[in-house]
Amino acid sequence: MCARGDGIRRSKDLRARVKKYLILTNERKKMSTKTLRKRISTVALTALTASVLSVIAIPSANAATGDGVFDSQAGSIGVVGAISPTLAADTDGATTRTATVLSTGQLVLSTSAAATVKVSAGGLITASTDASDINGTQTCVQGLAAGDTFTVKPVGAAGSTFTITSYNDDTCDSPGAIAEVITVTIAASSVAGTVSTSESVVRWDSDNSGDSPTAAEDVTNSSTTTGNTLELYIDLEDAYGQDIDGTDGALILTASSGAYIGTPNTSGAVVATAATSTVVSTLAPSPIWAVVSEATAGAGWNGTVTVSYNGVVIATKSGKITGAASKITVSPYKIGITGGTAGIDTHLYSVTDAAGNALAFTSSNLSMTSSSNSAILSGIGAGTDATTSSAYGSNVGAIRTTCVGSSSGGAGGGTVDVVVQTTLSNGTVVKSAPFKATCGGNAYSYKASLDKASYVQGEVATMTVTFTDSKGNLANSTTAVGTGASTNDATISAPMMAMVGTMGNGADMKPGVGGTLTYKFTVGTSNGLTAGAYNAVVSFPTLAYADAVSVAYKVSTGTSTVTNEEVLKSIVALIASINKQIQALQKLILRR
Repeated sequence: MCARGDGIRRSKDLRARVKKYLILTNERKKMSTKTLRKRISTVALTALTASVLSVIAIPSANAATGDGVFDSQAGSIGVVGAISPTLAADTDGATTRTATVLSTGQLVLSTSAAATVKVSAGGLITASTDASDINGTQTCVQGLAAGDTFTVKPVGAAGSTFTITSYNDDTCDSPGAIAEVITVTIAASSVAGTVSTSESVVRWDSDNSGDSPTAAEDVTNSSTTTGNTLELYIDLEDAYGQDIDGTDGALILTASSGAYIGTPNTSGAVVATAATSTVVSTLAPSPIWAVVSEATAGAGWNGTVTVSYNGVVIATKSGKITGAASKITVSPYKIGITGGTAGIDTHLYSVTDAAGNALAFTSSNLSMTSSSNSAILSGIGAGTDATTSSAYGSNVGAIRTTCVGSSSGGAGGGTVDVVVQTTLSNGTVVKSAPFKATCGGNAYSYKASLDKASYVQGEVATMTVTFTDSKGNLANSTTAVGTGASTNDATISAPMMAMVGTMGNGADMKPGVGGTLTYKFTVGTSNGLTAGAYNAVVSFPTLAYADAVSVAYKVSTGTSTVTNEEVLKSIVALIASINKQIQALQKLILRR
C-alpha cells in the first residue's frame, strides 16, 4: 500500500511539474498545441520510467507572418451578408474586415496557421477545438493551429460593435503582431435582401460596362449632345452592402417628358433604346445599365430619371442632352460708336435648344438678317464665343455692331431694330426676335438727376449722369468722358452727402448701355447733417459742352420740427375760430 501511495503522489507531482512546464516554456510560439502535448507526453513517459522528471527549457520563436489570417467561417449562424472583404490571405495588419451578426447568432472562424485571437467587450469566445485554450474571461483563445476553429457569440446591445483580432503569435499574454481585425455589428433583426438607398449606387456612366463611376464622373457624364445617349449605372444593395438579386422585386425607371429610356441590361450587352419613358426590369440590379435618349432627334432634353425598386424611390437623377439650336436671345450691353466697331462688345447673346438648354456657340456663326435703318447700323461682327467659361456667364457670348457715321457725331447715330440668325447643318434657319441697337458719337454734353427729390439722413441716394453726342444721341461706350490714366478731372459736389467709393480714373469713365454713369451717396456726413435745401454740382470739364450742371434736393434728419412761422399761423387760426364761436353764441342769446 505504501508503495502504491508513493506512486500516486509521484504521478500527481509529475502532472503539476508538466503544467508548470507548459506555463513557463515559449515553445508554443513555434509549434502547435498538439505537437507540444506529444513532446510533453514523451518527456513525462521517460520521467515515469526513470522515476525522475527532468524539465528542459526549450526556446521558441514567433509564429510565421500570416499565420493569424482568417481563412474560414464555416458553421457560422445568423451572419447577415458576407464578411467584407471576403476571407482570404492578406498582408498582415492591412485588412480590417466587417461583419454583421444577429444577436442570436454566432461566428465560427479559423485561422491559416498558429495564432492567438482576442475579442473586445460585446463578444465572448464560447468554444474552441480545444476548450482549454480559452482564457477564464472568454476573451482570448491561444495555441490555435491550422484547421482549429473557435466560436464567438455577441453579448452586447443591438446596434453596438465589437472586434475580433487575430495575432501571428500563440499566447494571450504576449500575442505579438496583429494579423487581421474583424469589426462585428450586432443586429437585432436582418434586413438582408431589402434595398438600402444609402448603400446603393445610381450614377451616370461613360459607357455600359466597367466599374462603378465616381461622384465626379457622375457629374461629368450627366450631359451630352444631340445624337448621343446618356448611360445610367445602377447597383442596388442592402444595408449590409450585399447585392440585391432581383428575383423578388421589380426595378422601374421613369424618364421625364422629352426623353426615352432603354431597357436595362448587364455589362457588355447591347443596350437598345425604346420609344417609351418608363421601363420595368426583373434583372438583378447589381449592376445593370440603361440608356436615355432624346424623344425627338435634335430637340434636346433637360429632365430627370427616377429609379425605384419595389415601390421605393432609390434615386432621382438629373440629366441633360443638348439639342440643335432653336432660339437666339440678344440683349443690349453697350452703345456702339459711330464709324465702326472699335473692338467693343455691344450685345450679349445666348442660344438654346427646344428644351431650353443653353448651348455653346461661336459668335462668328451669327449674322445680321435685317436692320431697320442701315444708315445707322450696317451689320454685326464676331465678338465673344458662348462657352461655359465665358466672362459674361456660362454659355453667354457677345457680338459687335457696325455703326455708320463718324465718332464726332457729324453723321449717323440713333437706335434701330436688328434681327440676327444662324443656319443649322440641315439648312434650317434660326432667327432672333428684333432687338434694339444704339449707335452714338463721342460725348458732347451731359445732364444729371437724382432718384429722389428729398432724403432722410442714413438713406442712399443714386445720381445718374446721362451723356449725349453733338446730335443729341446717347454717347457711345467706347470713348471716355474724362482724362488721365490714374487721375480724374471730373467732380461731383453734394453737400450733406458722402460718395460711396470714387468716380474712378478718367480712362475708365465710359457710358454704359443707357449712355449713363451712376454714382451712390450716403445721406449725412461724419459731422452730422443740417436739414435744408441744397444743390449738387456736377462737372465734366473735358467735354466740348462742359458747363457744370446742378441738381436740387432736400435733406432732413427724419425728426419732426416746427418753425416760428408755423406756430404763429396756428395761433391766428385758433383765435379766428374762437371769434366765430363767440359771434354765434351772441346771435343765439339775442334771439331769446
